[in-house]
Amino acid sequence: MKLKYIIFASVLSLFSCKEAQKNTTDFNKKEESISVNKTTASDTLEKKEPENSIGTDALKKDAVDHYICYKDDKKAERVIWISFTEKSRAIQVKYKGQNTAIDLVFVKEEFIKGGAHPTIITYYNEIHDGKLNGEYKLTHSGNWDYVKYIRGKDGKKFNFTIDHNSNSYRKSSCF
Repeated sequence: MKLKYIIFASVLSLFSCKEAQKNTTDFNKKEESISVNKTTASDTLEKKEPENSIGTDALKKDAVDHYICYKDDKKAERVIWISFTEKSRAIQVKYKGQNTAIDLVFVKEEFIKGGAHPTIITYYNEIHDGKLNGEYKLTHSGNWDYVKYIRGKDGKKFNFTIDHNSNSYRKSSCF
């Protein structure tokens, strides 16, 4: 009889003691989930929305609430702006010298508690002519905003930082 209880307790403990999975970024996954992953350093809330087939539903136009201007970390003359909704969802990106802005489609968001300010990381796909053209990772913490862009055709990475001298969170585009 004691053996049955020992086996039952062992099986129960195996199923109840799972390790938390590490967050990874894979832009090609088509997962729909909202999960809370707790780590010893901080709590992370990750929201994912389904990646729609790239069509009219994925490229809905929301009203622009504000713009943020960024400068390339290596080439100060490379400047971009990103337009955002009232709920801080990115809508479009435009590079200085381009004629038109490029649409961004939300992929997922991570919320990391800890430190003086929480960190919010959002991921977007860049859609040009109906096709995936690149990937953006926007990071916001306190009064700092960063953009990491990975160009689709060659995987080249570009890093941008908010331009605090250009009237951050402005109502009109930067250029």
